[in-house]
Parts: sequence; structure tokens; C-alpha cells
Amino acid sequence: MSWGRIFALCALLPLIREARGSPCKRAVCRNIPGDPGWPSSTDWDLLNKTVDGHLIPTIPLASLCHGTEYDQGHCDGLKEAWPFAAVHVQESAEFLMPYFQNQSCDPYTAQEKPCELGNYAQYSINVSTVGHVQAGIKFARENNIRLTIKNTGHDIMDLLSGSELALLRQMPLKRRASRGFRVVTGTCPDVGVVGGYTPGGGHGIFTSIYGMGADNVLEWEVVTAKGEHLVATPTAHADLYWALSGGGAGTFAVVLSMVTRVYPDGDIAGASLSFDIESAGGVEKFWDGVATFQAAMGPVVDAGAVVAYALTPTAISVYGIAVPNENASAIDQVLSPITAAMSQVGIDLNITTTMHPRYLDFYNQYFLEAVTATPAAQITGGRLVPRSIMETDAGAQTVTEAFRNATDAGFAIVCDAINADQERLNRNAVFPSWRSSLLHCIFVKTWDFSMPWAEMTEYQANLTNIVMPQIEAVTPDGGAYLNEANFEQPDWQNVFYGENYPRLKGIKNQVDPQGIFYAQTAVGSERWAEDASGRLCQQ
Repeated sequence: MSWGRIFALCALLPLIREARGSPCKRAVCRNIPGDPGWPSSTDWDLLNKTVDGHLIPTIPLASLCHGTEYDQGHCDGLKEAWPFAAVHVQESAEFLMPYFQNQSCDPYTAQEKPCELGNYAQYSINVSTVGHVQAGIKFARENNIRLTIKNTGHDIMDLLSGSELALLRQMPLKRRASRGFRVVTGTCPDVGVVGGYTPGGGHGIFTSIYGMGADNVLEWEVVTAKGEHLVATPTAHADLYWALSGGGAGTFAVVLSMVTRVYPDGDIAGASLSFDIESAGGVEKFWDGVATFQAAMGPVVDAGAVVAYALTPTAISVYGIAVPNENASAIDQVLSPITAAMSQVGIDLNITTTMHPRYLDFYNQYFLEAVTATPAAQITGGRLVPRSIMETDAGAQTVTEAFRNATDAGFAIVCDAINADQERLNRNAVFPSWRSSLLHCIFVKTWDFSMPWAEMTEYQANLTNIVMPQIEAVTPDGGAYLNEANFEQPDWQNVFYGENYPRLKGIKNQVDPQGIFYAQTAVGSERWAEDASGRLCQQ
């Protein structure tokens, strides 16, 4: 597998998180520019030579939208592209979340507003060898500067801002497909399969037959915080293998590659449907229909299907039902629990079905346009909904009522119905709640750059203080997927990791006792907080 990486070795300037960060209680802080310990220009030049000229000083993409070098054509094009992942993920220091971009340098603010680095990295290393990775880690350790790992994938949890980052380029999905194989991966084309998706667990349209992404990993090739280059397997460096397989990215080691199971590609049936207030016969009947639809998913996912749908205050769009390894004659039987349940509440569904000889054909029809046309600039929360709750009438109604409240508050809901309790070759650190959940849902407000900053940040506050607590109250023992959740999630150690957290933290302390690798809400991150100037300080 070809790979390359970018490290970003940065220090932060003042940022929006002052209100959330606490002043340093100790003098153990990472250096930022202006501190006595910040590397000199000579130090940076020497690092650049060590990494074969791959050191990249950060120039924000939107810098041409400000100051004397203003370029209107460039800026107008950037305004159109800015809300989408593609413009950010391949750049060394860019990240997606407008909340953390903090208007420090974006294409929407006034030309005369200075372009500042803010939460962006100071430097990155575009790594292509093990030695480059080792040099970046050594430099960060010896100069006491903040370091994180950036993948080419998107990041809605803001694990990457305000640090030095790393880039990993993944093998294209088409290459696997052309060789006649399928693999457990996500549905967004910019998902970084090795760097973030799989270490976080990772779910997709094959989860109900092959399990989570981490369930299929056989070994990890990594560089540790001590600079060791090693391979972690169930028998060699077993604790590290266990932690990397579902315990989260960016905190245990720098992942260079992984070996994962692949499966023969073949037939896959697809389906889509929708209904709305009008076709359901009114608002209350519509929401009763939503509750009935969501409660009927158990037998469908047990048959190997994954059901992806989006919910708004007035409609539900089931834009992608995947039924792997089934032919056209079987799909009606697989979906019959849904159609029968909906018929009982007076909603007759018009289901469109298709057949495809391989996964990529299915994906291109059902997911490609939907995911590429969806802005990545979002405010996001997430929740896993236990199956035991959804399989009672009272539970399904209560959950659906909370969903209705979330849509009334301005959030769209995107869910996948799955059965992640599949046979596994090896034990791993995937959040146990995945195994007992029927739904994984995210609650999304697309960022509107035309609105005042304060109005958009109010949505973030509402998500944290009102919307998600209501969802959590009706889904006890649910938890959340650590890659698709609210970065301000209270009690995130339990909500993202559950009973695995004590062991994960113990492994973190063993493999990275100095806390060289840091990412927000990653294992061990509670040891650190930012001061008013953006220094990362040990608690």
C-alpha cells in the first residue's frame, strides 16, 4: 500500500476556546511562537534537511482573500468550495470545522481583515518514509511542541486544529473494486480508511455482514512516540493492536499501514424510498410512521442489510438500502418487515429496487452524489440507539419524539440502521455499545456563513445543552461513535469508550507516557488543557 504523511508541528495563537480552556496549573506546557523554547529558524531549517525538504510552512488557503494580495476570482471560487471537504482534506494544515476556523482566515470575512493562523498549524511535514515520521516525532519531543497526526480523511470532531498534523494517502476504492474485492469502509469518498476511520471503529454498508472496520484488521504498522517502527498484531505488541483496533486515532502511535481482510466482490441489491407529511396524511401520522419505520429495522439488518436515511421535520428520505450478496428476488423478502409494519399504520411505501454486480456500481448510484453534495461545514452531535429500546412501542415512540424535537430545533438527522454484532477473529477496543445498537444517528446543522457568527455558535450551544441531552435521556446505555459526535460531549470517556476506557488509558500511558500525541477527546487528552494563549498545558 502506498502511503505518505504530513506532520504538522505547531503552536497555537489565541483562539475561541479560551472560554473552554483553563489556565495552566503547572509549568509543563508545549511551546508556542515567542516562548523561549520555541525552535529557531536554524532549527526548522535543520529539520527540513532531515526530512528531505518536506517541511511546509502554513499559508492558509484563504490568504488571497485578505490584504494587499487579494484575488477576487480566487476568493469567489473559494467561497463556493469552502463548505465542502474536498477543498480542505488534501491541504497540509486545513481543517473542516468552521467553529474552530474561528474566522481567522476564511473567504467570507472582509478583505481588510488580517489573515491570521489562529488554530492552524505553523508547519507540516509531508512524510513519505519511516525516517520522516521518526524525525518529526523526535523534533516535537525535543523541542516540547504540540504534535498531532493528520490523515487525508475528513474530520468533524476537530481532532486536528491547533497542532502539527500528518497526512496519509489511502488506496483508492476503485483500485480494490477493479481487482474484484470489497472491504469494510465508509460511504464518504474522503474517508481516511487507515489513519482515522478504522482505528475509530468505522462502520459502513457491509457492517451487518462483515462487522466494523476494526473487526477486520490483522495487523498495524506504526511508529511509536519513542520513534520505534514496529508491527502490532494479536500476538506481537498485543495491547497496542487491541487499542488501535477501535480505540481511536491520533493518540497511540502514527499508523503507516494496516493489513485487513478483504472479501470477494459480487452481487449487491439496492433500494430507496421516501414518505412525507402529505403522503402520510398529516403531521402526527407522519411521525407515527417514522417511529414504526425505525422500530421495524431489526429483522432487516439481521438479514445483512444496512439502511441509510435522512430525517427532517417534514420528510424521511431512505436514500440507500444495501443488501449485499442478495439477488433481485430476495430483496422484497428482506424488506418485508418494513413494508408490513408501515402498511399497518396506513402508509404504503413505494420502494425502488436495483441490482448491481459489484459494490462500486451500487455506491455510485446510491451514495456518491449524496455525500459529495453534502457540505462538511457542520455542527454535529451523534448517538448510538440501543436495539432493546427501539424494539418496544414505547421506546420507539419516545426516541422518535426526541428526534422530532431535534428537527424542530433546526437539526437534520442522518441515521444508519445496522447490526454490528458480527463474528470477530480477534478481540478489540471497538466501543461495546456498537454491538447492541440498532441505529447510529448524527444530528447536523449545516454552517451558514451568511449568518452572524454568534447565531451559528448558538446552535452549537443548543446542541450541547438542549438537543443532545434530550436524545441521551431516551437512549440510556447508548453512547456515541467517537468519530461522529459532539466535540463538547460531556463525560466523553464513557460516552465514546465505555468500559474500555481504563484499559485504553493504561495502554496510552505505556506507549506515550509524555503525551506526545494529542487529539481532543482522544484517550488521555484529559491530561491537557489550553491556556488563554493557546498553549497546551499538562493538568
